[in-house]
Amino acid sequence: MKRVAFAIIGTALMVPSVAAARDYCPTRPSLGQSACTIEPGHYAIETALSDWERSSDSDTVLFGDTLFRLGLTDRTELQVEWTPLGIARDRPAGRNVARTGDVQIGTRVALRNPDGKGLSYGVQPSVVVPVGRTPIGGGGWGAAMVAPVSYDLTDRLNLQFSPEVAWLPREDRGGNAVVTTATLGLGVALNDACQFTTEVQIEHSDQVTEHRLALAVAWQVSDDFFVDMGGAAGLDDHTPELRLYSGISRRF
Repeated sequence: MKRVAFAIIGTALMVPSVAAARDYCPTRPSLGQSACTIEPGHYAIETALSDWERSSDSDTVLFGDTLFRLGLTDRTELQVEWTPLGIARDRPAGRNVARTGDVQIGTRVALRNPDGKGLSYGVQPSVVVPVGRTPIGGGGWGAAMVAPVSYDLTDRLNLQFSPEVAWLPREDRGGNAVVTTATLGLGVALNDACQFTTEVQIEHSDQVTEHRLALAVAWQVSDDFFVDMGGAAGLDDHTPELRLYSGISRRF
């Protein structure tokens, strides 16, 4: 019995070290998602240091927008995201409104290659819990489903596609609307520690269609720590003109 107990304990102690061999793949700073998951026994915290967006008549600043990721199995992780504080400024009225954001709870299931290498794809369902208030929160319950796909074209180039369907509260009238989003991106590994990503995103609801172009860069400080920055520009009159953001991602 002692030998069996020691064998079980030894195997349990070996699991984290084996799991930790998987490369850490932060969700930041891309607009889209990936199918890469956190290995079991580990978790990650990915936080925005700055996030400012400007539209034709308003500015929005988010503070501490944070995504928590917890590895449940080799292919599944839990995700919880929350914005503790956001400030929206109505420029014509000269008025600032400070609110908290909603909580988004979901899971990511990798159906192929949970390390994100080669051809990788999965599903990511989530629900939005209305703990915040407009204009930072949505003002109601919501749900979303993303089906991320990525493919390594070469050792340095990675093609990414994130189609999404969401059921979200309308901003200016009651009820919810179906929102569809498609994000196409290309990741370029400039070297072993730096990756550049460019993305095009189209988002459509029953009100309007938005188009944006995003550029971002991420630096790998260590195996478990990334720093990033990026920006997105609106390509039409319906899309916010500019968004600038930066953040950090840490695996534990």
